[in-house]
Amino acid sequence: MISHKKEFGIYHWDTFDNATLLIDEADTLKEAQDKVEKKYKDRIRPTGADQVDIVNQKGEIVDKYKVG
Repeated sequence: MISHKKEFGIYHWDTFDNATLLIDEADTLKEAQDKVEKKYKDRIRPTGADQVDIVNQKGEIVDKYKVG
């Protein structure tokens, strides 16, 4: 279920709590990607316990990141 109002929502899935939280929103995919990279920096890795998804207004995941 999407809860963002802008074109893209950035959601953090916490696997420990099994909870997904809306952490930010963006008007463009590039803006959303920049926000994820700025917020998580060196926590983005090929494997990680949590996942950050960028979701469009249709509810489709358009980009995702593993974070530790």
